[in-house]
Order: sequence, then C-alpha cells, then structure tokens
Amino acid sequence: MKKANLKTYRRAFQIFIALAFIIIPLLNRSRYSMVYGNFLSFHMFGIPVADPLAVLQLTIKNVYFTIDNFIGTLLPLLLAFAMGTVFCSWICPYGLFSELTQKIGKKILPKSYKGLTLFKNGFPFKMVIFILGFIVFFMFSTTPVLNQLSTAAWYARFFQYYFGQDIISLCYLFLLALLFIEFLAGKRLWCRYICPQSILIILTKLISRKRLQVAFVEEKCICKPGYERCDMACTLSLKPKILTHSLETECTNCGDCVLACKKMGKALSFDFPMLAGLKKSTIMTRFFPEPRKIFKRFFITIALAGLGFFLFQTYQQMDFFKGKINIEHKLLTDKKIVLDSDKIADIELLANGNIIARGGEWPLNGSGNWRWQPIDDKGSFKIVPDPTQPEQYTLFKVDENIGDGATVTLTHNGLSLSEDFTDEKYKISELVDIQEGDKEPYATVEGRVSLSQYANQTFVLNLYVKDPKGLIKKIETEGDHIGIEGMLTSVGKWINSPEIIVPAEAIPELPFSTRMKVIFHDGHTENMRFETNAIIDRSNVEFDDPWF
Repeated sequence: MKKANLKTYRRAFQIFIALAFIIIPLLNRSRYSMVYGNFLSFHMFGIPVADPLAVLQLTIKNVYFTIDNFIGTLLPLLLAFAMGTVFCSWICPYGLFSELTQKIGKKILPKSYKGLTLFKNGFPFKMVIFILGFIVFFMFSTTPVLNQLSTAAWYARFFQYYFGQDIISLCYLFLLALLFIEFLAGKRLWCRYICPQSILIILTKLISRKRLQVAFVEEKCICKPGYERCDMACTLSLKPKILTHSLETECTNCGDCVLACKKMGKALSFDFPMLAGLKKSTIMTRFFPEPRKIFKRFFITIALAGLGFFLFQTYQQMDFFKGKINIEHKLLTDKKIVLDSDKIADIELLANGNIIARGGEWPLNGSGNWRWQPIDDKGSFKIVPDPTQPEQYTLFKVDENIGDGATVTLTHNGLSLSEDFTDEKYKISELVDIQEGDKEPYATVEGRVSLSQYANQTFVLNLYVKDPKGLIKKIETEGDHIGIEGMLTSVGKWINSPEIIVPAEAIPELPFSTRMKVIFHDGHTENMRFETNAIIDRSNVEFDDPWF
C-alpha cells in the first residue's frame, strides 16, 4: 500500500471542505443552524469567519465596524500571517477543481501542447482588478463588487440556493466556463491573474518574514537544467527554485514542489521560522522535553473540547420539551390589547402563553412566536421573544390597572424590541375579550412589511421573515403594484433583496396590501396577509438603489 504523503493529506482536506459546503445547506434544511454560511460569511458554533475583502469594502464605505467583523476578519488574516496563502491550496474549492482540470488536461491534450505563454508575475494584474473594483464599488454600487468575483462563494451559494430554496443558480455555468478556458489554456489563469479574494491574504503574508514558505538549498539540487521536477510539479507554473530571490506573491504553499524534490536531493523544503523559534526556546526544552507528544495531546484535547461543545450546542437547540403552559390571569388571559401605534395594531394574550401580534407592520392574521408571563395583579407582564433565553425580555408595565385608556411603560431587558415598540409609553385604546370567531390561523413565524417614502417620491417596500432555525424552504410574495416576488434567505431570516421599488407613476394608496406564502421544509404552508396603513417618512434621504 502506497504511503500517504503531504499531497494525499492536502487533497483529502480539499475534498472534505468541498463536501462540507454541500452538507451544511442540507443540515440547515433539516433545522440545524449551529453551522451556516459560505466563503464570504461563515458561522460555526457562534464563531464568525468573514472574508476580509468584503469587510474592508463595507467598512470603508459605511464607516461601520463590529466586533463580529473584527473577529471574523482576524481569523483568516492570522492564518495568512503564519502559514501564507494556504487558503488557496488547502481550502478553496475552486482551487481543487482548477488543479484537477489541469491534471485532466495533461492526460488528454497532446504532450507537445504547452498551453498559453504566461507573464511571469500575475500579481500586478490582480492589483489592477482590485483597484478598479474598489472604484466601481464606491462610485456606482452598494454591493461589494469584488466579492461578486469570488469563485469559492459561487460554489457554496449554488448548494445554498439549491437545497435551501430549490433554485438552480446559473453561477455553476460561469464556473464550468472558467474551468473549460483553463483546460484549453493549460494554465490556472484565474488563480494567478484575476482572483481578488486572495489580495489581502497575500499582502498579509508579505508582512510576516517568519511565515511558512518554500526554501531552496542550491548545493543539494541535482536536477538537469530544463528538466526541473519542481517546475513540472507546480500547478501554478511557477519556478520554485527562485521564489526566495524575489517578492514572493503567488506561491500557495501547496507542497507539490517539495514532494517532487524529495527524490532529487531534497533541495526544496518547507521553512517555518516561527515554529523553529518555538522549538529552540529554552522554556519549551526545559518544561516540555517531548514537544511532539505535548502538541499531539494538546490538539486531541482541543478536538475533544470542540466535539463536546458541538454536542452541547446541538442538545440546546433541539426542542425536547414542547409542553403547553396554561396561564390563568383574570385581567390578561385570552384578551386583546389594542394599542395606539402604527407599528402594532393589537396584541392577543393566549392562555397557552403565546402572544399574537396583529396589524400595523404585522400580518392581519397574526404572527405568534413571542411568549408572555404575568408579573402582577394590575395587568403588567413580560414579553419574551425567545423562550430559550428567558432572561431577555421586554417589561410591559401598567401604571394603573389595565383597561381602556391606561398608560403602559415598556422597559427592555437584555434584548431590545425597539424595532417593534419604538416608544417608551403607549396608550391602550381598547381591552376586549378574544371571541372564538376571531381566532383565525396565525403564522408561527415572525413576518413584517413596511413602506417607506424616500426623496423624489420614491416608495420602497421592505419585507422580512425571521427564520433562526432554518425551518423555511421558500417564500413567495405578491401585492398591490408588485408582481410575484421570491424572497432570499439571509443569516437567520428571509428578506426581499433588493428592496421592492413601487413605480413612481403608481403612488401607493393606503391601505397597501401584501401577501406572503411561506413554504416549510416539512411540507406545510402558512399564509400572511398585510395591510399597511402608514408610510415611514424618509423623504430627507436619497434612496440608494443597489441595481444602479
């Protein structure tokens, strides 16, 4: 049996990553949401990983930066700082397919065919694309333009759309076209001359002089000039022996040249000054006489801790106990509270502990995924948006006894519902019993619709539905002045992207009707009916249309 080498491990890891981004959307479809995302934005057990290029574009344009963005960007940049551009050779699925395409080409095409003649350095071409992409983004677009050229993201999104929404994205045609061009060219054109996603990790690795890199010892080289095995092994058509003689921007530390040189004097090898310095440390030698065993035990401990965390988070996410709680409160149970608000017309407090929000920006037939808990005899109660996090709630405090004309004060604890309740105080217009005939089927997910007026009489319709557990398969919407639209899945929710612009010649007359058909993975459907009676005034703001 052939002994596994570095290339075997690398290829196995590449295939693992490629398969993982097929399996993850399938898990999300089965209501698992501890791991989700693609190569632009990825979350794993609460740890964010973000594409540095996407974060850079949005941060500079919007002057906005979050802790999640910082952590998510830091992880891939630290990897590049220590290990170089190993993302390209060990993680990127397009890199895998590009290598396999070149390998197939060498077997099919005539041996005399040498392919296209390339420029020696592809990095300047990447920089030109990088700069032009930034110019286009800042002048004409609201979407990070350069990330539309991410082949890794196209690969992951294809399966996200297919398994998440039963949509076959045409991005796979572009990927196949690129691979076919590289097949004919006999060279990996995209990775060397175009891919903008590699720019920041290349610049990061150049900062670190002690990163992992290929080293060449000329005295050990026994290859004949013109027959260098390392040159033939390099899938990027580089000259590994002279990498250290210039500003190295294109080597991805795949190790193919090092492997090819093993039987030819071992002139090429990996040099990792950062790790070498650690091994020579007197502290390491004194306290860890067998560092290899120590590192092995350390990584096993980390792996077991990660597995335990994964199982714990999975257990927390599973709904083992779904028992109904009957709440008996003489002032609140089965009551409808009509509020003086454009956001929410009324809320219903059901005996099973659910709150049904109706009207305003909420569906007329109601949306019921909040819970309520009474706290006193006056009619005050807690609104708990997420039953798994009872410590986060909004306090609905009645100044006097609850009833028509009473004033209520809202206090947010831990999790703010400021989008739902924009004021601190509300008047109760009416408090009535819920009649049996009024209890029409309500949606089990939270859906919202709002209509805004921007400058120049531009009216924009915004829709979103929360879906933190990935239960929804597809959402179709239609309404006044708009045709049938399909919503897109985002992180934990569904949105209409880009926003629906109501034609200028059709200034909406209130009430403005919208309908949603929500199709779940388990096969059942829910309908939500909206009737917008208020327009949010943003007439002092120019609407930034993402299409132009």
